[in-house]
Amino acid sequence: MSEKVKLVGIGMLMMLLISCSFIASKDNYIPPVGNQKYGTLVDDRNGKTYETIQIGDQIWMAENLNYGKVVEDCRQEQNGIAEQTYYENDPEKGEKYGGLYTWKEIQDTELAPEGWHIPTKNEWMKLKAFLGDSSAQKIKASKQDAIKWDGTNVTGMTIIPSGVAYKDNFGRLGQWAMFWTATERDEEFAWFAQLDGFWYPAPPKYIDIYVGNYYRKENAFSIRCVKDGGAK
Repeated sequence: MSEKVKLVGIGMLMMLLISCSFIASKDNYIPPVGNQKYGTLVDDRNGKTYETIQIGDQIWMAENLNYGKVVEDCRQEQNGIAEQTYYENDPEKGEKYGGLYTWKEIQDTELAPEGWHIPTKNEWMKLKAFLGDSSAQKIKASKQDAIKWDGTNVTGMTIIPSGVAYKDNFGRLGQWAMFWTATERDEEFAWFAQLDGFWYPAPPKYIDIYVGNYYRKENAFSIRCVKDGGAK
């Protein structure tokens, strides 16, 4: 690995090797390939518009959150003001990949737009269970998307490899998509969802969504919000 980042955590990631077959329940909705039915979310706080997508009975943002005062090197303080850091402190990367947030920041402020919230561990697990085998591949961007990755994106959720940060260290852009959940493990650690790219020799990728709890809250990850109450 040529690129390194000081992610502070414990344990090791499990390599998940599962089959690629999938049968959708007729009672739940997954948009057909190439015909995703996107909705729209307008954040009244800054006028930013996000695409949204329904998967099962959940409605997710189909783009990474990009909201808050921009501060460099993850110097996000618990001051009641929403703050974010752009990858390598680069505004162009921030516009492309969205913000990176420490876990303490998502607890200190109302980062989610009105009517939306930071998903819990259980909500990510619900998404994973609904998608079944190869759940990560179904939400990762494909080679045909504007920001290319190695998924199939049959859901239209378009997860992008937006990288991570720890203080002034940035890494894994193009390889990792890491998302904080709203669920705390203890005073030092919180739950996260991870998707990985094609760089492990065997197996070549994480083909399933990985949900773990061994990264410290000071790490800065991306955020996808989910709609309150889901699909009506």
